[in-house]
Amino acid sequence: MPSKDPTIKKALKDGVITKNQYEKLSDGLLKGIIKKKKSGKKTTSKGMVRKTARLAYEKPAGKKGGVKEVRHKLGKEKHKRGRPKGGSKVEVEK
Repeated sequence: MPSKDPTIKKALKDGVITKNQYEKLSDGLLKGIIKKKKSGKKTTSKGMVRKTARLAYEKPAGKKGGVKEVRHKLGKEKHKRGRPKGGSKVEVEK
């Protein structure tokens, strides 16, 4: 479904969307993709800034790194799936 919308054509030319997306998706979806890619921040589906552990451990500009805790399960829990409980062994990595 090639679009006649100038913003979508410009996004295709600039490389914001791919040719396959341009040909197969509707105008509304393409505008959503363009809007999401143009905002520099990582956002959730509701438009809020994403806060993840990965971002928390990234080094802020001009500052030296943070500390990351790695949890290991002990004893009977070792083979079980999921996140370790609060009393688990903690190692600090840099």
